[in-house]
Amino acid sequence: MANKNTISPIARELSEVFRAQRGVESIRATVDEPKLKVDETVGKVAYVYEKVRVAIDYQEEHLIRKNAIARMLKRRITMRERGRNIAAPLLRELIRAGYLKNNYFPESRIPDIERMVAKYVRLIDIAASRNPNLKERNRTIKWITQVASAEIEAYLSPTIKDDALVEAMYKTIRSQIDLTEQMRAVEDQDIQVYIAIHRALVKSDHAILRYHLTYYYAPWWRYATDEEIEAFAVQLPRLMRKIELQISNKLSDRLFRYAKKFAPLFLIFKDILNERAADYEALLADPNQLESAIRKTCDKRYTESSTKLSRGVFRSIIYIFFTKTIMAFALELPYEAIFLSQIKLLPLAINVVFHPFLMFIIATSIRVPAEENTRKIFQGISEIVYDPDEKVLLKQRERTFRTSRALNAVFSLLYAAAFIITFGGIIWLLRVLDFSSVSSFLFVFFLSVISFFALHLRNNAKELVMVSKRDSALMAVIDFFALPVLRAGRWISSKTSKVNIFMFIMDFVIEAPFKVLIETVEDWLAFQRQKKEEIM
Repeated sequence: MANKNTISPIARELSEVFRAQRGVESIRATVDEPKLKVDETVGKVAYVYEKVRVAIDYQEEHLIRKNAIARMLKRRITMRERGRNIAAPLLRELIRAGYLKNNYFPESRIPDIERMVAKYVRLIDIAASRNPNLKERNRTIKWITQVASAEIEAYLSPTIKDDALVEAMYKTIRSQIDLTEQMRAVEDQDIQVYIAIHRALVKSDHAILRYHLTYYYAPWWRYATDEEIEAFAVQLPRLMRKIELQISNKLSDRLFRYAKKFAPLFLIFKDILNERAADYEALLADPNQLESAIRKTCDKRYTESSTKLSRGVFRSIIYIFFTKTIMAFALELPYEAIFLSQIKLLPLAINVVFHPFLMFIIATSIRVPAEENTRKIFQGISEIVYDPDEKVLLKQRERTFRTSRALNAVFSLLYAAAFIITFGGIIWLLRVLDFSSVSSFLFVFFLSVISFFALHLRNNAKELVMVSKRDSALMAVIDFFALPVLRAGRWISSKTSKVNIFMFIMDFVIEAPFKVLIETVEDWLAFQRQKKEEIM
């Protein structure tokens, strides 16, 4: 039996990384050197615009800055800015938008971003020139821009701690996952587990996964020479296919659900190490101290989850109300006025008000974890830290990888029946309420999207839940009819994000000239200050 006061190698290695990074971060924060600065008056205007744009483009909070970098970078590349003309303006734009602190980013680090951007711009130029197909060329440019944005984000907020956390979780659960029946290559099995852990633990999206896999397959890419960039561009189509196959593997969702069972343990452990990295040995050597720290951290996390949930609900309601109102006036009213010669006020009112209200009701019913959950987390972290011979939580093997084909066929038929009954019933009810075809479409469309949003918020609020809750018969019936709506919402969300007309208008019709105007005004103010100083 392992000694409960002996710290496991996994916990010790992870703690050492956090302690080392704490020292590095404090040194970075105290270095006195010139910082990148923008005009605060102009910055406030850009900041307000960015807040409005984020409000109508719902996305995960931790991805907002990375996605903003991708958007800004794509616009600047599209406008044919090149090399050293992109990095500094890009950083200033991030400062104005509130993604970086003003007068904080060291000017000495601008060349690092310049080299990074120049590398990807060069790759885009070569890859685009080699691809005559417009659709494929645009897809390649978007793919490269996403990887570039993830690398810039990783530079601005180093992921050393998260990478160490992923590695620790991988070492902890890899032995519990048997994928030999699904894929022969051990390397592919390892990659699939890493992808699942990234998604469950640090919530990496496809862009971040592409960035990590790019460096897995091409570790030399960070400091690539001109010759290596040209060679990489030749290999890029094959590499892209390889990476996309890994990300879209059919095992991905099952592995993600399995990894999610253990994510709360490492999230809480991460918070504790952020607080106590300097004296982690004394903390981990005393189980009572560790339990106290876990309870304190869990309580803090539960409170933060509630706050984050409220913020997410508010953003969702704004997004839904805004897009819903626009679509009602752009589609529903003209259709009824032209083809029906009348405007049906009740369906219109229901379509505008019902869905935000539904989101509010669903969200307020979500509850964060409690005492029993904290005990489970302490038990799991103890198994990670002390590595006892007898484990309870960490020895749970995933049983869902082996499924019966016959049962799958039966379940698929029941699932299809649920689709027909659910959507058939909704459409029948809308007909009774005198909804037109367009009104019915908008109602079902937003019902699906909102249900999926609500589920997403619920999952985020319960990211620390370790306690399994047994569903009642009533919940089983509700789930039977709700699953088709949720599935439709997931599909719609994934597809409409690619063809979001509102975001296209914001990015290319409004944002491009607006940001040019902002930069021109800031340059003019700087010119005026310079002339004033010359006079003085």
